[in-house]
Amino acid sequence: MENLVIALMQALCAEQVLSLAKIGKHLGIRRSQLERLLLLLGHSDGWGGMDYVVQEEQRGRSVITLTEKGRALCAQMQASAE
Repeated sequence: MENLVIALMQALCAEQVLSLAKIGKHLGIRRSQLERLLLLLGHSDGWGGMDYVVQEEQRGRSVITLTEKGRALCAQMQASAE
């Protein structure tokens, strides 16, 4: 699971916005697995979460985008990679 979290965050850091279909295919996971990742990385009142990503609709498709906290994490990841 940890590797999937890292891979998803790296993809979002590079793209900023990803469709659910595209990221599921990129990671090679089913929709149910992706939804569990989104619960962990997102935020809901019932489950909590890390608040790094948010799911929304853009032009009739479901996409994942970074929150402000997620963008800050990307900046930290990029700085530590240099």
